[in-house]
Amino acid sequence: MISTKCDIREFIAALVDKDFFEMIYLLDKEATEAERKLFNPKSEMSERQICGPEYVSNLKNLIFYLRYGARPKGLRKEHIGLIDSVCGKNNIWDLH
Repeated sequence: MISTKCDIREFIAALVDKDFFEMIYLLDKEATEAERKLFNPKSEMSERQICGPEYVSNLKNLIFYLRYGARPKGLRKEHIGLIDSVCGKNNIWDLH
């Protein structure tokens, strides 16, 4: 996982200098890994609490936002601002 502490801000910061498709791929991979930790009965309870369902939901909402350009209901304005700044640096919005 990119963010060991399941911090959405840390993850978004790691997306700098990535192209659109790589960003989607990394978001999907991170969401899958976090969800596996969340629902794996063999993982420690402390790991499940760190990577809670909110983190997974935020990642999926970011994927939706990047793919469709619509702001999902559950995504915070702070996270939208961060992803917009990364997309601006990566010239992602020029593709749309």
